[in-house]
Amino acid sequence: MEASDDRTAGSRALPPAILGLLARVADLLEAPLDAPVMLERLSGLFVPELGDVVVVDLLQDDGTLRGAVTAAVDPAIADDLRTLREQHPISTESEHPVAQALRLGEPYVLQDLRNEVHRYADSPEHVRHVVGFDYESVLSVPLVGRRARFGAISFVRRAGRDPFTPDEVTLGRIIGARASLALDNARLLADLRETEGRLEAIVENLGEAVAAIAPDGTLRFANAAAAEFAGAESAAALVAGGGGMALLARWNVFDEAGRPIAPEDYLVVRALAGETPAPRIHHVVERETGRDRWLMTRAAPVADAAGDLDFVVWVGEDMTAVKRQEMRERLLSNASKLLGSSLDVDATIDKAAWAVVPELADWARVDLLDERGTLVQMAIAHRDIEKVELLAEWRRDFPPPPEHDRGPFAVLRSGRSIVWSSVSDEDVAAYAQAPRHRELMESIGTRSMLIVPMIVGEELIGTMQLASTGESGRMLGEADLELAEELARRASIAVAHARLHAARTHVATTLQRSLLPPRLPVIPGLTIAARFRAAGTASEVGGDFYDLFESRDRWMVLMGDVTGKGPGAAAITSLARYTMRTVAQYEDDPTVMLGRLNATLGSDPERRQICTAVCVEVLPREADPADRPGAGARLRIVCAGHPSPLLVRRDGGDVDAVGRPGTLLGAFPEGRWSVTDVELGDGDSLVLYTDGVTDTRGPDGRRFGSERLEETLRAIGPAEAEEIAGGIDAALRAFGEQRDDVAVLVLSGTAFDDPRSIVVGSTPEPRAA
Repeated sequence: MEASDDRTAGSRALPPAILGLLARVADLLEAPLDAPVMLERLSGLFVPELGDVVVVDLLQDDGTLRGAVTAAVDPAIADDLRTLREQHPISTESEHPVAQALRLGEPYVLQDLRNEVHRYADSPEHVRHVVGFDYESVLSVPLVGRRARFGAISFVRRAGRDPFTPDEVTLGRIIGARASLALDNARLLADLRETEGRLEAIVENLGEAVAAIAPDGTLRFANAAAAEFAGAESAAALVAGGGGMALLARWNVFDEAGRPIAPEDYLVVRALAGETPAPRIHHVVERETGRDRWLMTRAAPVADAAGDLDFVVWVGEDMTAVKRQEMRERLLSNASKLLGSSLDVDATIDKAAWAVVPELADWARVDLLDERGTLVQMAIAHRDIEKVELLAEWRRDFPPPPEHDRGPFAVLRSGRSIVWSSVSDEDVAAYAQAPRHRELMESIGTRSMLIVPMIVGEELIGTMQLASTGESGRMLGEADLELAEELARRASIAVAHARLHAARTHVATTLQRSLLPPRLPVIPGLTIAARFRAAGTASEVGGDFYDLFESRDRWMVLMGDVTGKGPGAAAITSLARYTMRTVAQYEDDPTVMLGRLNATLGSDPERRQICTAVCVEVLPREADPADRPGAGARLRIVCAGHPSPLLVRRDGGDVDAVGRPGTLLGAFPEGRWSVTDVELGDGDSLVLYTDGVTDTRGPDGRRFGSERLEETLRAIGPAEAEEIAGGIDAALRAFGEQRDDVAVLVLSGTAFDDPRSIVVGSTPEPRAA
């Protein structure tokens, strides 16, 4: 049978009964129901008005149609039909009215089911059902949505009922269209719910804390991570608490640099104001517990359909582990650089305290044991510089009791750290030794403290205290102990190195001074000035030296340069000085003296000791009618591999090198040296120097050199010995970098009885650390 042509019926006015039925259908389909519930109620709505049996056949994934919902005036019919469809689903390619309607996409009417049953039935059970229950006619309406074919709804009338009219066919078409739209919407709603469910499951299981905050500041949603961050039992409990903005008041919020962030600058607050702020890393500290976290926070406003703010999504990614490791590495690196930047003991200890403030602790104290075993405060640091004095007063007036079991002495006794994860008011009251002591502790406001030992090898040298206060709100505990102990270990090593360096420097300085005259002597007819600056570290002994000593009826002046540095150089220097002092007691010829020294230095052919030297014998000068009586001195100069002294005459003439070169001392078994006689008159000067003067390097790498030294002396001109020595030293400092020890000795002639002869030259300059 052909499908009936009822499309013109839609233009006619429908009977009131049909309109009433459509109204009930509309009410049903507009209700937010799931598809199965909606179809069940829809099928029951048309029994018996539109049919004795109503069945909704839905298209399955395998291409067949099965009765998903059945309704009938007799429940036995519905049950039998449901079983029939389950056992014998309808093929979409068959002649069954349901398949015909779905293929045509139009309502399909078959008015004589009993006579046509053998044409479309595909099983004996199907024929039995139709004949047995007196089926008369059927109206099958396709259910076709916007995106898919759902199946068909069929209205069956039994014998004795009127056939379907065009108005009823129109009604069927309208029902099918509306039911299809409802199924479309139901499927979309189901898809949406499924998607929402998946998204909610994803968000719920995210490691990041996620929350939705309403415009009034209340929480609409929070996941498990947000609940854990807030310290709530569950996400539901957190949301039930309501106050999202109230939660923010529980934390102090800081930026990466540790600067506090005002509440109006919180990302959530700015997003609630309509901004879309850029993500930021925040350090948040819970006010009550001191528990801290590092979060990468994001906040974005979400608008509703009207464009108004619906809620703000806040996401907090926990960066605590990353930031703590980053802080640990940065803190240890900076502390190592800081502690290694000085070899001064006091400066090193002071830097040890400041190395942990304010990044790890709000204040720190370093106590060291002195040689008597007394614990002495060596350094204190506080993030608020004005409170450093309070800490100093605390320790000065109220030192820790040795018997206290939770203080520095307990750490020194056990060698183990002590953790005060929380310092209560009761602790302060119990620890206070006097009202002022308690007042000081309350002013500082310590919330937690670590006391860690400072150990070098197996020796306990002191303790380091690290504490937090209410200013930062954080709490120090077991999680910070490993880092604190590592910092204390590095500080201990730095202090030990500084102490060792100080001891070596003291030894080296004492030894260096012992190798030079304690003061310049008074030599008749001369004024004398000297400069000495050692190169290298303060713990090294240089190889340059000079000596002035009286021997029988004359004075001897000796300047030399020993190869190398350190104890070996010091030994050769001492050997050279005292060999010359001894030989001068029984030898008159300076060349013989140097020969004796050469033999002494070369006595071991397997380990020769090399030295350069210039020896000046100073003899009284006879009266000269052209000069004042007895002014100046007669000099006998011998050079042994050493730069020749420079003679500066009082008349302002040229600067001359005096003294012929001779054999280096200690290099060969025998040597050749010659004497140069010089008359040093009143105002004349003889300048002795080591090669550290000429080897001084400028920024461009050029040497100071002998020519520049002579030019410097010409520029200074005839002058007092002290002025010449000081002028050379100033020129060297201005020129560049000292590469070797620098020694300068100036002998200036003066009247024998002139008071200037008692001027004492400069003592050796102390070494720099």
